[in-house]
Amino acid sequence: MRRNMLIWPLGLAWLVAGCAATVKQPDGGAPAPAVIKATGKVVALNVTGSDAMKSSKYWATLKRVWNLECTEEFHQADAQFSMPDESAQPTGSQGALIVANIVDYRYVSSGARIGLGVMTGNAYINAHVEYHDLKTGETWATKTYDTKSSAWGGIFAAMTRRQVRAICHEMLGEVSAH
Repeated sequence: MRRNMLIWPLGLAWLVAGCAATVKQPDGGAPAPAVIKATGKVVALNVTGSDAMKSSKYWATLKRVWNLECTEEFHQADAQFSMPDESAQPTGSQGALIVANIVDYRYVSSGARIGLGVMTGNAYINAHVEYHDLKTGETWATKTYDTKSSAWGGIFAAMTRRQVRAICHEMLGEVSAH
């Protein structure tokens, strides 16, 4: 009886352990701090990809998720964020222009993971991100971000939405540091 009382909390802890999304940076960059402020900074984001990426079934959904998650992340940091529909260009204003080129991704919603479990497979995003001065267009940094879920995380694994949010957080850290 006592052994069963210990198994349930340990099993629940194992399931919940897959909640957070982590971003792997091949350049060895440190993760962004938990709390970031970018008070007054202006940020424009362009999410793009190859023709193959743009023609995929979930491209429009993926772009909406980028807009929602980055809007929330940047607004929490007191930054002015926009994601124009057209290709973002330097505007002559002070701020940051971010171009996120989605090299590869697999969109998996939390609902699909809950409904179909591990049979949905893993969600992942590989994004090549360039940071530019919004005023001049000058590039100040280029980074590659990789995220992926694991079937071992069960229904609590970080699906696409949380992965995008984690990348937005990393981008906010880069913008705040510049």
